[in-house]
Amino acid sequence: MSIDSLTTIQQEADRLATVLAATDPAQRVPTCPDWTAADLLWHLTEVHEFWAAILASRATAEEEVMAIEEAKAPRPAEQDVLSARREAATASLLAQLTARSDEEAAWFWFSQEQTVGVTRRMQTHEATIHRVDAELTAGRPVTSISPEVAAAGLDHVLRVMWPAGHEWIPDWASTTPVAAIEIRPDGGAPQLLGISRWSGTRPRDGQEFDAPVGRLLEEPADAEGLPRATVSGSAISMNLWAWGRAQALDHLADGPDAVEIHGDPEAIRQLEALIAEGHD
Repeated sequence: MSIDSLTTIQQEADRLATVLAATDPAQRVPTCPDWTAADLLWHLTEVHEFWAAILASRATAEEEVMAIEEAKAPRPAEQDVLSARREAATASLLAQLTARSDEEAAWFWFSQEQTVGVTRRMQTHEATIHRVDAELTAGRPVTSISPEVAAAGLDHVLRVMWPAGHEWIPDWASTTPVAAIEIRPDGGAPQLLGISRWSGTRPRDGQEFDAPVGRLLEEPADAEGLPRATVSGSAISMNLWAWGRAQALDHLADGPDAVEIHGDPEAIRQLEALIAEGHD
């Protein structure tokens, strides 16, 4: 079954806004502790405005994107003004996604994905995950995610969110493979995730770095000699887990769910570090 991204984005964004309208704006977001409920509403607003502008301008170059970012209107102080601006931002994004085909070229922050299609997919999952954030912030049961959207959300993390981290490793750093994780969603084909750590000393200030990155391994031999672990579960549980929202699994409206993680303790430790990097 194909995913109706336009309907999903609209429904999830509206649900987020409705939930947050009945929530104290100063309430902390448990899955993004640095944010308040008002910050969460602003985040979705500026995200929708940004990508609507990217698509409307047909931007394909970094310079064009920087100009869009610099022209961004400031965050409004009044909550009702922010709510109206979120509604308009979502409408603008959906209008652009309606007008553009997935095959058309468009700037995106991952070099291997430079089409309208990846923005459509990204915004489907971003709206869904942040709706989960809103429900957790409000202390409400977490509304279910369709199996199709959940499976696609996990795939998006495996093929876009985590691999993009490799592109941001500075040229002065070194990279070392540290673990191989078999990803086994219920009803889906198993995939092998490789975790590496990049580390080094930044020349300009001497600051030390050591952080995990992940991407799918092309050949089983690429995992030879690495600590191994296996992660399994339902589509919704693995989707929420991969997006760093595992705490939502105890609050699902349809009842609690979980992912099962087994294997070498070192592989599990590296996997937990990768998950802890999070996705906004």
